[in-house]
Parts: sequence; structure tokens; C-alpha cells
Amino acid sequence: MARIYRQVGALTQLIDELEREGIGAFRTLDEIRLFRNNCESSLNRIREKCREILRQEVVDLELKHRQLFLKLDQKIREREALLHNELEELKESLARNANRNMLLRLLFFFRKKRLAKRKRILETSFENEVEKPFRKGFERIDSLRAEIEDRTSNAAQWVERYSANDREEQKGILSVFRKHKSLYYGAEGEERVARKLSNLPDTYTVINDYRLEFSQPIYDRNNDDRIYSIQIDHLVVGPTGLYLVETKNWSEDSVGNPELFSPIRQLKRYNFAIFVLLNQAVERGEIDNFSNHWGDRQISPKNILCLINHRPNQEFQYVRTLSENQIAHYVGNQRQAFSPRETESLAGYLLSRIT
Repeated sequence: MARIYRQVGALTQLIDELEREGIGAFRTLDEIRLFRNNCESSLNRIREKCREILRQEVVDLELKHRQLFLKLDQKIREREALLHNELEELKESLARNANRNMLLRLLFFFRKKRLAKRKRILETSFENEVEKPFRKGFERIDSLRAEIEDRTSNAAQWVERYSANDREEQKGILSVFRKHKSLYYGAEGEERVARKLSNLPDTYTVINDYRLEFSQPIYDRNNDDRIYSIQIDHLVVGPTGLYLVETKNWSEDSVGNPELFSPIRQLKRYNFAIFVLLNQAVERGEIDNFSNHWGDRQISPKNILCLINHRPNQEFQYVRTLSENQIAHYVGNQRQAFSPRETESLAGYLLSRIT
């Protein structure tokens, strides 16, 4: 298996964009793909979780209702007994007062009046007197019962209410994915090609998302172009040569769209920069094993455009167009270009220059 370095560029860009939008939960394409593919079932799981929360709430409310009811019932029974005793004592007290002499009856006139009033209240409004201290308790019991009935009768609305934030979050993430769908499809394509390239022997090195910035731009005189930086989807170094691979996961419309920047032109531009960079490095002795008594060897990178879905029907100068299923076989079956020592030296130099 080939030696693989770095994450594919489109995935790095996509994760950066997601983090800028406040979404930091994803680190791999598999995680993103799983979320996209299972979003609907994920929403159903959120609703089911909220249904379980609602069911547990009803159970807890029922328990709380029963406990409060039993506690209040006990207090009512105790108060009923207390008031029954009070009423019997009032009757006995009033009966004793009737048997007293005139002077004592006069002395206890007002007390008798108060006792008689209390007796009348207890006889005519006994239940009201029993319940009077517990009205807030009855209100709380009624409130709990109303909550239980509301959650039971309107379960669907409660589930939607409970799941609203999570559902909105999921929809927000999907919206961000739609906004950056070109990066997602680009990452899908680049990962597929990277997997195919990983099947090359271990004498090959694959560097995904190869980026360089030049303090002094490399000048392409033929095209009057100053190249300040390069970004290559996959740089492959092995016995059969050095390959610049550009991956495009384009639709048929995109392939035929003249307004999109040409990947052929892009590859040639980056090829020129890499050619100048490496051959100047060989001249300066910065890459071992490429000089001998005859002189310095020339390093000539090869260009591959790997198209995932649709390919144009024509060939292009200095660029080979391949499918993902062809690329590893093509690279691995070319004529030997570098010795093992040259391959190691070139791979080491390229890795040392990564910015």
C-alpha cells in the first residue's frame, strides 16, 4: 500500500467552512456522509427521544399527583377528626352553660354567642371548613391533573415542541451543507481517488492537498503568468515518475461550462511551477541522487486529470484524462523513471516543502 500524507483539500476546506458557520462536530468525510444520508432517520430518532421524555414526564407527573393526593387526603382525614372533636366539645360546652345559674350565664353570654356561632358554622359548612386550609393543595392537584391530560391529549404537539431546537439545528446544518455542496462533492471525488491511489505499492508516496507558496513568484514567460502559489489535489511520487493529479467530481453541465476555470490550464500552470522548483533544487544540490558525472537529471512531472462522473470526448496536450478506476493501474504500469534512491530523495524533498 502506498504511503499517504495529508487529508484531501476539499474536505479540509469543507470542515473549515462548517466551523466558520459554528458547526464543529465533523472531522471526517464518513461522519459528514453519514449525517447527510441519515438525516431523516436522525430526525425520527430525535422525535422518538422526545416521545420517551414526554412519556417519562407523564409518569413523573402521575406519581407526583398521587403522592400529593395521598398526603392531602391524610391531612383532610386528620382535620375532619379534629373538627368533629371540636364540634362535640362545643355542644358539651353549650349544654353545660345552659345548666348554670343566671349570674354565670350572664358572665358567659358573649362566649356562648361565639361558641354558638362556631357550632353553627361547623354544622352547616363542615366540608368547607375541612378543606379551607388546603385550597392551594387542591389547586396544585388540579393543575397537575391538567398538565397530565394536556400532555396525554396533545402528545404530538408536545413532541414537536420538545424536538424543535434539535430539528432546527439539524435543518441548519443541512442548509450549510447545501450552501457548500460543491466542496462536499469535491471532497467525495478527491477521497475516492485518494483511496484508489493508496492501492499503489509502498514504493509510491501520495501527498494529498499539496500546497506551496513562493516568496518570489515563478514567472512563466510564455504565458506572462506569475505563479505565487500552487495547490495540487494529489501529488504522486514513485518509480514510474512524478504525477500531478487534479480531481474533478463534475456533472455533465459543469464539464461543458466554459465559465469554469479549465482544470487543464490549471494543471499545466502548476506543472510549470513544480518543474522549475524541482530542477532548480537539483541544480543547487538540494535533492540528492539526481546528479552524476554526466550532469544534472531533469525532473519532468506528468499531468493527470481524474474525472469522477463525466469526461470530455477529446484528448489534451500534456494531460492524460482518466477515470478513478484507471488511475492506479496507469501510474503503476508506466516505464520506470526513477531509481529507489531517487524516488526517496524526491519524495523527501517534496514533503519538506509543504506549507
